[in-house]
Amino acid sequence: MFLSGSKENVSPANGVPAVPAIPRVPSLPKSFSTDKLPTYRSNTPQPGRAAPMPRMLSADRIPTTGLTIPIRKRDELWSVFRALDGDYTKFASKSVAFKANVVRTTLLPFLRTYTTHPSNKTLRPEDLDRRANILNKWWTGLIEMLHGRNNQSISGTDRPVILDGISGIMERPEWRLAPSPFSPISQRMKGTASPRSRSTTSLSSATSEFLTESVHQNVRNIFVQNLSAQMAFVVDKMSLRNASASLVIFCGKACAYAFMFVPGMADVLTRLWDLQMDTLRRVLDGNGIGKFDDVASTTELIASNFPPALHQLGFHSLMKYMRKLRTPPPLPLGTANIEWWGQWLERWSGRESDLFYVFVKHFHILATDFLPSEASKKERMCAPGVLLVHAQILINLDATIHRDATQSQQDAAGLGAPPAFDDVLSGPDAVASALPLPPINAVRIMAENRLVMLIRDFLSERSAEHPVAREFFAESFNDLLHTTAKGTSLFDHAACYTLLDFLEEVLVILSRYEHISGKAIIDSAFWQSVCKKMISSHNTLTEIRLYAFLYTVWNTVVCDLGRKKNLCLGLLLDPEIFDSTFNHWCPMVRAYFMRLLCWRVGRYDGYPQEVDIVILETMLQRLHANWSHYLYLREDASKRRMLLPPTNPCNPAPGRRMLIIRTDSQIAPGNMSFLSFDGIVSPAAPSQPQLPVRRFSTLSHVVEQDSRADAPRSAPETDPVSTSEKSIGGFIRKMLGGSRARSKSQGPAQTRSFQAEPTARSGRSSIQAETTAKPPTPSAPVVTQHRNYLFKFSLEYHHNNKHVPGPMRLHPPRLPAPAQTFLQEHSKVAYAALRTAPTEPNGSSKSNARYCGRALAEWTLIVGECQSFFDRRKNEGVPGNKFVETPTLGVEVFKRPS
Repeated sequence: MFLSGSKENVSPANGVPAVPAIPRVPSLPKSFSTDKLPTYRSNTPQPGRAAPMPRMLSADRIPTTGLTIPIRKRDELWSVFRALDGDYTKFASKSVAFKANVVRTTLLPFLRTYTTHPSNKTLRPEDLDRRANILNKWWTGLIEMLHGRNNQSISGTDRPVILDGISGIMERPEWRLAPSPFSPISQRMKGTASPRSRSTTSLSSATSEFLTESVHQNVRNIFVQNLSAQMAFVVDKMSLRNASASLVIFCGKACAYAFMFVPGMADVLTRLWDLQMDTLRRVLDGNGIGKFDDVASTTELIASNFPPALHQLGFHSLMKYMRKLRTPPPLPLGTANIEWWGQWLERWSGRESDLFYVFVKHFHILATDFLPSEASKKERMCAPGVLLVHAQILINLDATIHRDATQSQQDAAGLGAPPAFDDVLSGPDAVASALPLPPINAVRIMAENRLVMLIRDFLSERSAEHPVAREFFAESFNDLLHTTAKGTSLFDHAACYTLLDFLEEVLVILSRYEHISGKAIIDSAFWQSVCKKMISSHNTLTEIRLYAFLYTVWNTVVCDLGRKKNLCLGLLLDPEIFDSTFNHWCPMVRAYFMRLLCWRVGRYDGYPQEVDIVILETMLQRLHANWSHYLYLREDASKRRMLLPPTNPCNPAPGRRMLIIRTDSQIAPGNMSFLSFDGIVSPAAPSQPQLPVRRFSTLSHVVEQDSRADAPRSAPETDPVSTSEKSIGGFIRKMLGGSRARSKSQGPAQTRSFQAEPTARSGRSSIQAETTAKPPTPSAPVVTQHRNYLFKFSLEYHHNNKHVPGPMRLHPPRLPAPAQTFLQEHSKVAYAALRTAPTEPNGSSKSNARYCGRALAEWTLIVGECQSFFDRRKNEGVPGNKFVETPTLGVEVFKRPS
């Protein structure tokens, strides 16, 4: 016994054995800061004395166990942190106007440079303690600066710098190092990979473990305390009427970190959303969790990996979850004075600004740190807080799709006595605030909708460093989109219209992410069933919007040949859908559907794919079926001596025609350098006039337009008088619309341009040879350049109603010329129309066949329109069918212009 010689163990005279002495607990070294935690906010700056250099690990303190234990080296960045500590002294001594410059020159470069340094994850406890204290100085100092002490405000240019500095400190890995419960699960697994035998009798070992735990506890306290202090600033600033974009982004990130790590903060923030049971049930159903599914064991397993602050939000059953959400939670420490139920709720709920959507992005990034890498949908949904966040996303998604219903409810709730004139004079702000206003996010155009901007930002390359979080969000958002579509009424035209608007933006983003990640996200079968439901609604506006939607997203869908085949054969060329839509009673529906078939399904550019022959053969067979029905009706009418089926093509709307117009301005090639009043002008030909944007339709045989690229280019080279156009008089003549420059680009100038250009080029070569005394270089071969333009189908009002289309003499229907030629070379179906026999329509085709004559006449015109457009663009310099532009097709206002 090494304590036998001490006086405390001497037995007394009565023979009772003495109690063995207990060794004293060694005192903590002064180098640690566990004896005093940092205060909430210091009123005086920290002393400028830098912390001492860390001690080297001596050899006699290395435990002599049989296991190999990695020896952690001294802090490699200690000199950098020591310099940063000195820079904080400089920051504290500056006035508010100059503090931002210190942050720009010292703190931000440090944060950008050493974010992913290898030493950040292999720190000794004493090094972690010093780093945390230095970062805490900056964090608390910047928060005090944001609060604006002594009525000193920050300028608008300096505020984003301060917010970036706080965000960088908040994201530092020192706050979440293993074995802290804040650390990602991957780091905790690495930390436990090499076991270590701990001695139970060595006092030095117990002291070391106690000090290590004290350091990590101290770092967690600093982290939680500063996050709580930020929430007071967040709620205060988000309650104001106006907030800058940088401030909203910072506040959203601060909410995500406080939600994840501050005890009790998630309980308060989730109850502010006031979620309903039906919303939670819909989210669970969308993720495959039924009402009677037992997920308690899964929840306990997943929740144990998350920070302790979120353990209370683990999902077990819906009824227990709702009872928990209806219980008022205790407020987090230090947040009793925060106005949680104030004006900032509009932003926190997602109805205004980007606060909620920035929170959603960073919440998913943080949540993936605590989820297994191959977590299923069920495991993700059992993670603490995920169900509630997705339920709030679903609420905002429903508000976007059902914006008209939401607006009507608000208008009905806001009805009351109109404001009096005296009220306006006494308090105009109060009267204006009382008026019912729609949610800002719900009335934005769809490209600026915050949900669209969220997925566009999250799934872009800017967030490529978080691949697991992107996949988690993409799959979850796709499931929520399915849930919203299932909750949309088939006969709610406004909701169906808005859903297609939303899909038009979202499907492009999801498809691009699919190609980047290589994982299928979009469920084609589900959306094909949605389209069939919309067609079966028999709402003409819904059908028109659906075909315009398919026309717009066509290039996104056909990238996958399987989806292209399913879309064409399973939807558009389905016998019932094709027959009912091609022979639809509404001419507008027929016009949109036929242009979708002609310009998308039936377009062939000379590069065959595997499914092209099958699709084109099926399409031609459907046209032959309608032709056989028309032949039967015509023969039957002749036998009965009745009126023949009408073959008059109808306009899409009374007095309206669908025209192809050019909508873009001229695009500058690489040698263009400056602008003028006439558009973009070449430096070599400043007299080039701007060609007017002509509205034309290839339905009527109009005179071919002048060449947009070649004729103007040859004018200054073939006519010597054109050099005067470089003067001021020529510039004024253009503005006044002189006919001199205009006449040079018309008439024979167009035919002369292809022949005069080589002569002009050789002339320039000879002049250059004489001036530079160099041998003339052979002229390059003439290459006809073309410009890409933007075209669209426009529903134009036709003032002359006298020229109503008369009956047409019909012929067997054909595909567009390139596709028809391709089928004639590779398939025998193209010749089947010559042997088509009259066939009596049966079933639903019998009622639709009454319009087959008009439909076939309109199809003939649309195919001719397409071919005329292709011929025109080729005459203007387009080298082949592949480069011919496809006009866009959208839904326009149908009412007559005033």
